[in-house]
Amino acid sequence: MDFVDYQLENKEQFWAELDDMISGQIYSSSLVESAVKSFLRFTALYVDEYLVADEDLMRCCYKFIDCPVFVKHRGHVRRKLITTLVTGTCSLQMMIIIGVILLLDGRAHVDTFEMMEEEQACRLVIDVLWHRRDDGPRLHQIFLELLYEMCRVQRLQYSDMEAVSDDFVEYLFQAVEHNEDYDNDPYSYSVIRILLVLNEQYMLLANHVASSGKNYEQLENRVVSILARKGPTYKTFGTNIIILLNREREPCLQLLILKMLYELFTTESTFEYFYTNDLRVLTDVFIRELHDLPDDSETLRHTFLRVLHPLLAHSQLRHSHYKHEELVKLLKSLAGTSRSAHYLPISETMARLVSRCMRVPWLSFRFAQDELHWQQQQQQQNDLGMSFIQPTDSATSSASTTSSTLSLPDMAVTLPPSPTRKGPDVKSTPLGSGLIAGEA
Repeated sequence: MDFVDYQLENKEQFWAELDDMISGQIYSSSLVESAVKSFLRFTALYVDEYLVADEDLMRCCYKFIDCPVFVKHRGHVRRKLITTLVTGTCSLQMMIIIGVILLLDGRAHVDTFEMMEEEQACRLVIDVLWHRRDDGPRLHQIFLELLYEMCRVQRLQYSDMEAVSDDFVEYLFQAVEHNEDYDNDPYSYSVIRILLVLNEQYMLLANHVASSGKNYEQLENRVVSILARKGPTYKTFGTNIIILLNREREPCLQLLILKMLYELFTTESTFEYFYTNDLRVLTDVFIRELHDLPDDSETLRHTFLRVLHPLLAHSQLRHSHYKHEELVKLLKSLAGTSRSAHYLPISETMARLVSRCMRVPWLSFRFAQDELHWQQQQQQQNDLGMSFIQPTDSATSSASTTSSTLSLPDMAVTLPPSPTRKGPDVKSTPLGSGLIAGEA
């Protein structure tokens, strides 16, 4: 499998040579390293000639992942690829090849991304995205995907997050702002996901620092702080994450968006970051999702409710009272207090979250109005019935005893809180399924 430097005449010769190169059986560790080097040198030499199409590049990397050398020596080969990348001595073309192999292998085997974190590859990935941003969109796109996947499956180290500078985060916001049509621009979509997952990493880091007992300096959430200082400059990001939430069906990404919204609606300087029309779209999305989520999506439903409260209480909606009737009906239904529906008992967590939303001042007023109107209707019906049938004293006493003395707002206040839930083990739990700020 030794590498020979010579010119190929066409793509068919390239694939034939590649197949011959990776088909042999290798048993010693020294020969494994030699085989990996030969593959990387050969493919890097022709990546700009025969691997220009993404389909060809992925085909080449999948061939390597499926070859005997990789299959039989997976851990050794992975570490060799990662250390080759981290040393920073490989060419741009070789970085592209290694990046795609690690990305494809990591999506199938999370151990790859964990090994990258062990070898401190995250800082290298961030450094490439920031300091080598002019080396071409192909390398940039691959490393954006690598960073997203590394963040998605594990909590990054404190030192990794220290490498994230204000300039780097603002550069990401600028990339979104200058590519508004993310539907037709996969690069912009990738950047949005990076901003979302970095926000979650800051949330996880804050919880870790608070609970570790070690003398760590709390790092500022640079994603939120930049929007707090320069929100009007980067409105496109806000519009795009609402559009994305409206369309996204993947729970992991939905949760990342909801966590971003939670941070923005609970940080005073970003209460009114979004356009009012975008908030109306967002409210419609919340109403639809909370109505339509299946029973087995309890975690996602709870997260929607955790975000709904600050959305209603802190954003411009507190002035416009948008969709108040629909929101009242929705919360009654979720609380199991809808007078026209049969319902199953709800969990204590659900009851507490719905109760919190019911206590938003402009909504609690509506609940009180609805309750008063319902009581007046009941009284009118009772008065009409009494004109035909006069109840006995005992019947009147019985009815008075069995009727509820709690109005809807009172019921909301007296719903029992759930016990505090301990945060998940972030090393074993995918970040997309984590809690907002560790809250139960």
